[in-house]
Amino acid sequence: MPNPLEVNANIVDFVRRNGPVLPVQISKEIGSNLLFAGAIMSELVRNKKLKLSYVKVGGSPVYYVEGQENKLQDYYKYLNEKEREIYEILKEKKVLEDTKLEPWQRVAIREIKDFANMLKTNTGEIFWKWYLTDLKDAEIIIKSWIKKEKKVEEKIVKEPKVIEKQEKLREGASLEFINEYFIKKNIKILEENLIRKNKEVDYTVNIPSEVGNIKFFVKFKDKKKISDSDLILAHNKSRSKKLPLLFLSKGDLTKKAMEYIEKDYLLFEKV
Repeated sequence: MPNPLEVNANIVDFVRRNGPVLPVQISKEIGSNLLFAGAIMSELVRNKKLKLSYVKVGGSPVYYVEGQENKLQDYYKYLNEKEREIYEILKEKKVLEDTKLEPWQRVAIREIKDFANMLKTNTGEIFWKWYLTDLKDAEIIIKSWIKKEKKVEEKIVKEPKVIEKQEKLREGASLEFINEYFIKKNIKILEENLIRKNKEVDYTVNIPSEVGNIKFFVKFKDKKKISDSDLILAHNKSRSKKLPLLFLSKGDLTKKAMEYIEKDYLLFEKV
């Protein structure tokens, strides 16, 4: 019976020389079946001896070691069309601001986890860094953007009375502002299901993109605080419909809700 430590060392050495590699290549190298090889590789990933890709080749991930990240670009062709498009944009721009992306782009960028690193500011703003871009360079870019936005905000004259009046109009208009949001974004409503009057609505919509319309499940919930439970219920419903989720609310996210969004890369917009 082969020595487990030797087998582990042989696998790591093989990946170091040939990586990224597919599981079938490793199983052939150690002369074992895929099930046994897969168990060993999972252990090596847990022990951080190997890394595992999110991109799949025929349903299988690839294994690599630290220092081979650049070679993951060879698997770009296995991304779908929308993912390849956001891949190219991020690769060129180096850093992207999440709120400036189209809804379909925000979905796609959350799927290319090998190539897009999420960065979050202290105020909860989300940015995406090309995975090979130095973190310090990305921080310089982000800080310059935030500085420009602050200067613009300083130039805006605040008029509390007008804002108060607008809020009253908004309340009186019920959920009309949601329709205005859809119109502004050129989003077409396919289905609307009122759950609670003026408080909660489910939508199925078409969101335009450069690659055609993309169907989304949209949940609007009027709460001061959106919890992780609210997100989980909406996420489960979107999964049952096999549609990406866009969650809309006038409220803020709780800490656990923010963690859930970050973990599952969900789309949330405050309207």
